[in-house]
Amino acid sequence: MKDPRELPHQVAELIELAKKYLRQETIDPVRRLGRSVAIAGSVAALVSLGAVLASVALHRFLLESLPETSWWAVAAAGITSAVFLGAALVVGRAARARG
Repeated sequence: MKDPRELPHQVAELIELAKKYLRQETIDPVRRLGRSVAIAGSVAALVSLGAVLASVALHRFLLESLPETSWWAVAAAGITSAVFLGAALVVGRAARARG
């Protein structure tokens, strides 16, 4: 059997090993998860901004291309809405099939 005088050193070593293990198994994965969430949120914000800007650009293009009457302005808004609704449906189906 080991010397009883080594017991405090072994207890201190056990506590240090437990701290390292807890840090490895809890804190480090949470940090990695936080980074992933931050990156995903940034990407989602940029894609959303891009979609909004693309829809405004399409609407302005249609307003300039079609005759200048109020009915054609409504048609431009409807076409823009239909295009981006279709795009949202395609993305939604792809996400559902993937997930």
